[in-house]
This record gives sequence, structure tokens and C-alpha cells, in this order.
Amino acid sequence: MKRKISIVTAVAALLSCGNMTVFAETSPKPADVDDAVYAQLMEHRSLYDENYDGVITDDELAKAHQLYIDLDGITDLSWVSKMTSCENVTVSNGAITDFSPLKTLPLLRQLDMREVPITDISFMKDLDLDYCWFYKMDQITPEQRLGVVRFSDLEIPEGTAAQIEYKPKGFVNYDLSIADTDTAVFLNGTASSKNVDEKVYGNSAGKTTYTVSLNGKDIYTGAIVVRNSPEAFDPGLSNTYIDNYEVGYSSYYNYNIERGSSGLVALVNGTLYTIKGRDFEAVETDVADYERYYERTYNKSYNYADMVLKKDGTLLVNGEQITDIKVKAMRDGYYLGEDGSIYTLVSKGDGFTTAAVATDSKGWIDGCEPFYIAKNGHIKYYSKRLIADGRISAYTASTYIGEPVSACALGSLCYVVESGGTLYEISYSSSLSKTVIAEGVASVGLNAKGSRVVYTQKDGTEVEIPITDFYYANEGENLGVTVGNFYLHEYQYRGISENDAVFDYFIDKNKTMHMEFLGDWCSLTNVECALGASYDTKQDEGFVYFLRTDGSVWVYNLDAKKWSEVLEGTLKIERKYVKGDVDADGELTINDIVLAERYIANRSVYLPNREAGDIYKDNKITPIDVEFMKKALIGVN
Repeated sequence: MKRKISIVTAVAALLSCGNMTVFAETSPKPADVDDAVYAQLMEHRSLYDENYDGVITDDELAKAHQLYIDLDGITDLSWVSKMTSCENVTVSNGAITDFSPLKTLPLLRQLDMREVPITDISFMKDLDLDYCWFYKMDQITPEQRLGVVRFSDLEIPEGTAAQIEYKPKGFVNYDLSIADTDTAVFLNGTASSKNVDEKVYGNSAGKTTYTVSLNGKDIYTGAIVVRNSPEAFDPGLSNTYIDNYEVGYSSYYNYNIERGSSGLVALVNGTLYTIKGRDFEAVETDVADYERYYERTYNKSYNYADMVLKKDGTLLVNGEQITDIKVKAMRDGYYLGEDGSIYTLVSKGDGFTTAAVATDSKGWIDGCEPFYIAKNGHIKYYSKRLIADGRISAYTASTYIGEPVSACALGSLCYVVESGGTLYEISYSSSLSKTVIAEGVASVGLNAKGSRVVYTQKDGTEVEIPITDFYYANEGENLGVTVGNFYLHEYQYRGISENDAVFDYFIDKNKTMHMEFLGDWCSLTNVECALGASYDTKQDEGFVYFLRTDGSVWVYNLDAKKWSEVLEGTLKIERKYVKGDVDADGELTINDIVLAERYIANRSVYLPNREAGDIYKDNKITPIDVEFMKKALIGVN
């Protein structure tokens, strides 16, 4: 033994004297986990083998953000403590029942468990999970699941809405109710909801509570605080009004080359404006309607068209007059000639040409697309198909229903009452078909919420048609509140999360707009609608635009936190108030009735004098108001 040691010592001395280098072991060492675990990790090595050298080390495990593992053949999870950067864990099968090692993962936010044979999930109380999903684990009862959910109190400003926060999401369904609806109410207009993500709207400043219940048993009670809203910005109104308005996107007038995307345009009182950062620029005047249309070409790319209909009937497509036909109206790439014939845009090369679709037309049926009234008095369907570059095949089909006296649409169903009093339902989603709904009908329309079709019989009886199609009511519709949101992705480049770069605004029934953005309060009176949002990349500033009831446009600088007027109202008010005069021409005519019915069928239809249509002063226009207008027009008390 002494001799061997002496030899080793001598060799070491020799190497040292001869300036020779001894290299240490440099091969990477596999992670210190059981073989069964390591084999599983190697099946998903792209998630763990950071340098792609074929070996997963302890250091690489510590940097991994995800874990996917089947627990068959694995007896414990103590090794997961090595994964200190892990945010998302998916486990399945096996026989492990002790998941307490997951508590050692400080960044774990999502847990997905599939067919895991556990009966105790109390360990989840110590996890800060945002989301959790169980698949084929019915042994875990809803009561158990709800027992590990954490709820937060809610504080919102008056006139805004937010969700009651809870963790983890995606885990269990339950019922919610609010004690005092004068203070707060769900955005769907009710005091209770089965939708755990239903937003709560602040009606008035004060305090109330919300209750979580399951199968009729109260489980948890939390607080709701509605705080006073800061005073709204209230600039004076001018003696002007809105004649027409529309908001959309433009690929021709406002294309952003740097972003490779279309920009905002707004049609206000006959002038089309582009919206770019802090600029609001007029690009077309004497405009009756604007539409952005796109269509797939024969070579499978897309052509985009900015369609501008001038008040004199001239149709411009991407700034050029594309046809010498005088146009009365347009919709979805189709347009209606003065003689009633229907034409359409057709992709040709990188532009458009036009083609006739129906030459036997007397005109469209308002609110029922795609149908028209033929010269023989029948309702007909129309469509087109591109068959070659610049060429289409047009298709029309008769329903053999006579000219309607009343019509409306809901989803892919059209309802028409012909002169004899027969009410038809026309379907065109998969094939064209018709069904007789009732006889002796005077009119048909949507209910006040726009969610159901209601017809009025000639004796005055109203009947609701049961609809099996899903209808999704707009948020806030039942409260008379307009809810929308803006998204400015540029803020994410400044370190702001995507959730914060998407923010809501609320226009209440008094037409006051309320909005919060990154803790800053923004409010404006007499708002008709939001026009949109844009970002000035040179100045690194975001802007949101609102149209007020006098036709003026105001912009709020989200960074400077300042309001400014970018467009004054331009049309003078020269009219007297007449009940039912929704088109503001100073008298009640059949046009007012048609416009009001279109508004009921589609809330995006603009009414120049909406207040005149609210005859019963209930803050909405309903078929009851329209019936009054009809009786007033023919002189019936």
C-alpha cells in the first residue's frame, strides 16, 4: 500500500515538473432524480434540455417553466423542489396521493390534474394558483373544490364594472348574488348570476355584499364597495347635432405601413376623417355611407376596399369612381342602383370590378339580408360565387312570399309579414326554406332587448316567437349602459401587461362616459359613442376618441391625462320637437317608422333624434313606441 501511494505521488510530481495539464471530468451530470422520472423528462426534453446536449441537469430543471409528467411508476414528488422556476404543472395517472411537494414551487400558477386518484385537495390552500383544471376526477366534489377557492372583496367606481376576483379559476361553478342592487348589480341587470365571471356594475356610491352559494347553500360572503366617481369633464355643448356617424377601419385612407395594419376612420356629419394619434383629418366630404370590405381573390389572397358612397350617388372604391351607376345604398360589398338592381364588387387582380347580381329587383328589405323584393312582388334571396379572376356566378331564388309590410331578422332567420297578414320565417343558413308562423298578423319586430321576435296580431295581441338559436345580449344592455373596450398593444412594449393594455369604458343611461386606465380616472358628459383608440409611436402617447351628442369629437391623451376637442359640431339645429320624429326632419312620416324598426332590430342603427322615439319615456325604444307612431301617422287615437 505504501508503495502504491509513493508511485502516485511520484507521478503527480513528475506531471507538475513537466508542465503537463490534467483535465477534470467535464461531461454534464444528469439531474439527481429517479430513473423513471428522468425517462419521462427526456420524453419532453425540449422543455428542459436548455442547451440541447441530450442531458437534463439539475440547473436546467431549476430554469424550466413547465412540467408534464405521467405518474405511472413514480412513487413520490419530492424531486419537484428542484424546479424553482416552474409556473405550469400537468400531472396524470399514477398512485401518488401526496402532492404537498408542489408547495415548494414559489412561481406555480397553473395546475392541471388528469385521472389522479386523490381524495384530499387541502394542499391547494397553500398554493397561489391562478388556474386549476381537473379531468376525470369526479371523486372530488364541488364542495371540496369550492373549499380551496379564495375570493376577494370588490371595490369599483360608480358607473363602471368589474369581476369579483377569485382563485383558482376554471375549477368549479357556483351561484352569485348581490344584497343591495341599488348599490351594485350584475351587468346583465339582475341581482344573481350563475356565470362566475359576470361583471358587477356600480349603480351608486355605497357598500353591499355578495354571496357565493352552491346547491342553495351559502358558502361565502364578501364585500362590494362602490366609491364616488370623480366629477366628469363637462365642456359646453354647441347648438349643433349629429346628422350621421359611423366608425370603421381603412386599408386605403389610413394604412399604417410600419405596423402593416389598417387604421381608424370616422364618418361624422357627412365627412370622412382619419384618426392618427393626435391628428383627426378630413379625407372625403359629402359622404352618405362608408364601408370597409374585403374579399378573397381567385389566387387565394385578399383584396381590400374602402367603399365611400357620396350623397349624390357616386360610389368610390379606394378613392376612385368604379361605376357610373348612381347608387342608393350599399352593404357587405353589394350596392343598390337607383333602379333597384343589385350589384357587387368582384376581385380582379389586385383591385375590383363590378358585376350585376339581380336586375329584377325593386330594392332591399331593410333589416333582412340577403333578400330583396323582385319586380313581380316576390321576396327573393341572392348570393354570389367567384369563378374566375374578375368573374362571378350570381344566384337568386324566390321564396314565393309576397312583398312584406313588416320585417325583421334575428341571426340567420328573417321574419316577414306579407300584405295578407301571413307571418313567415325564412332560413338561409344551410339551405333556403320558409315556415308559416301565424296568420292575421299586423307587424313583426324584435323585443326591447333585441333578443326575441315579437309579432302583433291584427286585434293588438302581442306574441313572442320561441327561438332556439343562442342569443348573446350585449353587456349592460338591460341596464341601458353601453360597454366597450380599447386595446393599445403598444403599451405592452412599455412593460404594461396585456390585461392592462385592454381597458373598458362605460357610457351610462345619462350619456356620461366613465373609464379607468392604469389607475387614472377619465370621464366625459354627453357622449354619443366611442370612436376608437390610437397610438402615436413618435411621441409614445395613447389616445381615445369620443363623439358627443352635438357632433363634436373629443380626444383624451392617456399619457398627458388631458382632454381636447379635435372636431366641432357642424350642423345647426333647426327643427321642432315632434313625437316619433326620429330622423329629425320636423315631421312624423313612414320613414321614421322604418328607421325606428331598424333600430329595434339592430342597435347600431343611428337615430338622429332618438329622444323623439322614446314616446313612453322609459329610456328605450320598443315596438310599443312604434305602434304609437303608426297610429299617430294614420290619425288613430
